[in-house]
Amino acid sequence: MTITTTTGELWAAVETFDAESAEIALARLFWDVPLSGAVTGVVLPFLREVGDRWEAGTLSVAHEHFVSDMLRRKLSALSSVPPQRVLEDATAPSPVVLLACPPGERHDLVLLCVALLLRERGVRPRFLGADTPIPSVVTAAHAAGADAVVMAATRSTAFTAHSQSLRKLAQDRPVYLAGRGADEQTVAEIGAIALPDDPVRAVVFLVGELNEASRGW
Repeated sequence: MTITTTTGELWAAVETFDAESAEIALARLFWDVPLSGAVTGVVLPFLREVGDRWEAGTLSVAHEHFVSDMLRRKLSALSSVPPQRVLEDATAPSPVVLLACPPGERHDLVLLCVALLLRERGVRPRFLGADTPIPSVVTAAHAAGADAVVMAATRSTAFTAHSQSLRKLAQDRPVYLAGRGADEQTVAEIGAIALPDDPVRAVVFLVGELNEASRGW
């Protein structure tokens, strides 16, 4: 069975809230595929289509919640085993990156994909997820000794409503903004660094920045 056919079967299951058929379709898509391949080849394209259907008005809130829960459970299962380099030496030095969405932002699945891809590249992600209070982000960044903080939002106001706190955080450690809300004006106002729109390119860019900052790890 081809990937295209299976993706069609997945959407057919989603449209009728058929959880069992959806799980089978996902299992076929993920079969014998490494985590990075599953994220870049299956999850991200599927999430883009979810967004397209949402904007076209052909996907309901109930469908979006159904899809999000299903993908989150699948990604959690895939990420349950640490990368090989961590299994070989859990004490090996590597940068720590904190990832979170600001208050009011509940779309965190793409950010979760970024965290998993960073993990595959040897980074130690600390994922806080959706709707995270900024004081909690600041506290966690200090407690984790984060080398960088990545925040994602679909609206610029999710960032600018907390510009003073985020600006202070950006003076303490690098802050990277992602998502449609990370427009040029917002990034400049906070003193942050914009990540590329494409999640895979964002990971490559961020790993390069971390390598440069630490002269390799």
